[in-house]
Amino acid sequence: MAIGKKGIIILIAVVIAVAAIVAFVFFMTSNEVGSGIGLESDSGNMLNDNNNVDSTHGSPLEGDAFDLLASIGVGWNLGNTLDSLDARIRGITGDLPDNMTAEEFYETLWGNPVTTFEMIESVAQMGFGAVRIPVTWTDHMDGDFNINESWLNRVEQVVNYVLDNDMYAIINVHHDNGSGRWPWLRADMDNIDWMKEHFHTVWHQIAGHFIDYCERLIFESFNEILDADSNWSGSDRNAHEAVNVLNHVFVETVRNTGGNNADRFLIVKTYGAIVYESPINDFVLPEDSVPNRLIVGVHFYGTHGFVSQQEDIPWTVSYSEWDYHRNGGYTVEIIGRLRDNFVNRGIPVVITEFGASNKNNTTDRINYAIHYVETARQYGIATFWWDDGGQADSAEDVRNYALLDRFNNTWFFPEIAEAIVGAAS
Repeated sequence: MAIGKKGIIILIAVVIAVAAIVAFVFFMTSNEVGSGIGLESDSGNMLNDNNNVDSTHGSPLEGDAFDLLASIGVGWNLGNTLDSLDARIRGITGDLPDNMTAEEFYETLWGNPVTTFEMIESVAQMGFGAVRIPVTWTDHMDGDFNINESWLNRVEQVVNYVLDNDMYAIINVHHDNGSGRWPWLRADMDNIDWMKEHFHTVWHQIAGHFIDYCERLIFESFNEILDADSNWSGSDRNAHEAVNVLNHVFVETVRNTGGNNADRFLIVKTYGAIVYESPINDFVLPEDSVPNRLIVGVHFYGTHGFVSQQEDIPWTVSYSEWDYHRNGGYTVEIIGRLRDNFVNRGIPVVITEFGASNKNNTTDRINYAIHYVETARQYGIATFWWDDGGQADSAEDVRNYALLDRFNNTWFFPEIAEAIVGAAS
């Protein structure tokens, strides 16, 4: 049957309309697929609907690690809580107290109550920008270093308390390293292959569990890692090299899990987290697949006689008065060392523990805290007060670093907390 000129025009119009509909459907379908299964991220990792970047507790952060630390300002440590252990290596044994889970047993083992949302809310309302959550995994793993899911879930709950209060959270591998007979993680090149294998196993599980979490969750490689002899001041290059190797394993392991971990901010620690010249000079920042996402972490409290509660320190005398010449100058010297070795080379630094224990010297501790935080702030160094908690009838009875009364959700020393936050603003 012949088609007239008018019929041809109608046929062409129909074909064009159908093509337009097909193109529209293809476009919409492509966008739906691109936002879910099968989208490859810039880092080359395949993401799915459960691993969209910043899908949990936040949106992408603008800027680099220096900007992150500026946003944090000052932080607070949830010390002596999820970091406790009773040296029952690789798993709790024996009976638990009545009506107490293994998670509650460990969380309260060192004299603190179970952490609550309201407790963390108090920290946020005071003005702290972040909470460091030290975590020990030793007693929550089997012989193959498989972490109990219930412990991971409890850590996640506490992380959620922090993020839901619009703060940054840091989790780490805490008393699995350090001094004593229980640490399995050592800065020891003689056994480095064993260390690398199990360190990878642990961080692979932690990173995988939190793969959906946004960049406001930060990972810290370890706490105060020491050599096989638990040396604080006599460490050698063997131990320092092991720290560099393990920091590299940490970064590589986290990055390789993909998802939000592909560009998560990470803290890598020095030997013992100490600021002595030798460990600092031997430290090597790990290579990373993304730029400007690594931060060097250290601990520095100050002159031992002032910050420590111990009355019988073998190398000094305990005292309660703070002044610049006796104490402040040392703070300037050490923070200057961090500036010269790292900040001036474009490497950001965070001091994840500082503080002075109570000797009924609140005014002196305020002066110490203001000077300390202001000195660090000059160079973009964020600082975290070490709060180890505990129970006391009043502020005068506190004999440690606690600022927050966690049992009553009030502040033992609001003046000090306010001074810390104010010095960072």
